[in-house]
Amino acid sequence: MADDIRAHGWHCLHILPGPDGEAGFSYSIGFQTTYNAPEVMVFGLQRSKAHALLSECAQLLAGGHQIHTGVEDADVLDGGYKVIFRTVREDCHEDYLGMAVRHRGGQPLQAVVMFLPDKEHRFAWQPDYNDAQADEALGIVM
Repeated sequence: MADDIRAHGWHCLHILPGPDGEAGFSYSIGFQTTYNAPEVMVFGLQRSKAHALLSECAQLLAGGHQIHTGVEDADVLDGGYKVIFRTVREDCHEDYLGMAVRHRGGQPLQAVVMFLPDKEHRFAWQPDYNDAQADEALGIVM
């Protein structure tokens, strides 16, 4: 992890789905240190897709892009699709972002979940959303 952060500015950690139905997710470690941006989590994607999305975020951040929560961001995805970032509650940091917490070495952690739209551009909290289960992701954000 430390080698990846030194070489690339960040590391991607993948967490497998849990035995009790918990969603699998991936998150960045190093965005806060390298780009002064929150760590980013994505839920329910295959590893390669999650890594590609987080890599796109890293490239955008390296170019000066800023992550703003609660607003649509059109720069991450192609095809006119937008994402929305929402802040992860601090009481969830240790359970969900333990390696990032340890990487920060006692300094405060900032983290967001990146929510992806369905094919009709709806988000998980909107009526008729029709994509991957987002209950767990919604449960850890403010």
